[in-house]
Amino acid sequence: MELDQQLKDLSEKYLFESTQYQTDEQTPNLEVCLQLRESHIDTFIQKAGQLNSIVESCANMVGIFDTSASKEVMLKTTIRCSGRDRLFIRTTPSMMKILVETLFD
Repeated sequence: MELDQQLKDLSEKYLFESTQYQTDEQTPNLEVCLQLRESHIDTFIQKAGQLNSIVESCANMVGIFDTSASKEVMLKTTIRCSGRDRLFIRTTPSMMKILVETLFD
């Protein structure tokens, strides 16, 4: 599935204020910016202590189906907050959807 469509689907499912992405030459090469609502922030705070295990779990699952990126690359995923309501996720394209779903379900 195309990145634009994945972000559109995730935005509709979770009602993010906005979503943007960019790709670059770094590894991992996809950076997604999600503008969050208050309910998203509350959910994210509840899972903040589990971020390392969430990333590892998602990398293990994606690694079964996608061999284009190594687990080592997927484990380089970073998640950072900016300002009051923006969340930046740098990951591989194949891991983006499952990671966002895991963070906000």
